[in-house]
Amino acid sequence: MSIEREDQLAIRPVPENERVGWGAPLFNMLGTNIAISELMVGGTLIAGMTFSNLLFTSIIGNLILAIIVAIQGNIGAKEGLNTYTLAESIFGEKGGRYIISVILAISSFGWFGIQAGVAGLSVQKIFPGINLTLITIILGLLMMIFAVFGFKSMAKFNYVAVPALIVLIMWGLFKSLAINGVASIGNYVPSETMSLSEGLNLVIGLIIVGAVISPDQLRFTRGLKDILIVGFLGFAIISVFQQVAAGILAMNSPSWDITQVLADLGFGTIAFLILLLASWSTNVGNAYSGGLALKNILPNMKRERLTLIAGVVGTIIAATGIIFRFQNFLSLLSTTIAPMVGVMWTDYYILNKQKLIYRKETNFVGIAAWIVGSIVSFVTGRINFFIPPINGVIVSAIIYLLASKLSKREVSVN
Repeated sequence: MSIEREDQLAIRPVPENERVGWGAPLFNMLGTNIAISELMVGGTLIAGMTFSNLLFTSIIGNLILAIIVAIQGNIGAKEGLNTYTLAESIFGEKGGRYIISVILAISSFGWFGIQAGVAGLSVQKIFPGINLTLITIILGLLMMIFAVFGFKSMAKFNYVAVPALIVLIMWGLFKSLAINGVASIGNYVPSETMSLSEGLNLVIGLIIVGAVISPDQLRFTRGLKDILIVGFLGFAIISVFQQVAAGILAMNSPSWDITQVLADLGFGTIAFLILLLASWSTNVGNAYSGGLALKNILPNMKRERLTLIAGVVGTIIAATGIIFRFQNFLSLLSTTIAPMVGVMWTDYYILNKQKLIYRKETNFVGIAAWIVGSIVSFVTGRINFFIPPINGVIVSAIIYLLASKLSKREVSVN
């Protein structure tokens, strides 16, 4: 697929004859989700949970994410549109373009910054004397190259990158178990305590953005069967595997910093080179989605130029050291992003019976419902009530449904 064709499909539906099934979307999802940040979450969970609790938390959290992918991705597949174009239809032209797309773009930039920061840390482990800020900037600028060339180029890159990180994780597991023994898993006692709701918030907050923007990739699938395959393998199975593996790796030195965990286990240069590759594969997806978000905001500019801009902005964020505020960033994302789908699902599935209704005027009811859902998600996160991102989805959906029906009733009465 040419760059010119990619530019056209950035704002138009993918026609049926250009759908590719589940293979390429799956590898692009794996490339995004087989990530250092997944390993960081496993290291963070094991610092406050027993292994059995970590396993339970990871399974439940990632199954919820797979369900979100199935529901959200189905809209993208049916309509053939990316997340930002869908948001423009549901939240209104200005509301979707200048509010929702901007927020999702910022999220993509932030994730790009996190991955570029991890890549910089990995290189610094190999060459301790190197300047972290400088190498992070260089890596960030290099990482956006494949994203510029579009969907199929990303898939080809991930065919190489994805197996490499799986091999690294398996290698780490064998080495860790050889040192500590299998019995160490059952005997492990964390030094701190993390509640189930805190753990679920961390797991779901990790890639809730990826689930919400899954139409970016799933618009190329042929139907629900493809979506379920991608969601189950590309989100649930691979995420549980990584988080559980990272938890075992980090039992001797519980930490979110997987580079330090690997260093403590005695891994050499090749492990950190593979971590660099994993960060690179994830950032290909981040730059691609960031470029699509900017394309919706600035439709007259070329997608490849906007993808370059997304990579540059993400690199600047990485240079500020966002990696060292990892958990706070995850919490912020889960608070603001998840409630969007409550409005989108209600509008598409319930109010309009799986038809996309284009709105030129801003959907203020939808924007208000999303804001209230975000506030509820934030507050319940502070008091550890249930699962904050899911709280936000439920509240935004209920408010939007009730307010929409009430406004229609008032119009009919008048």
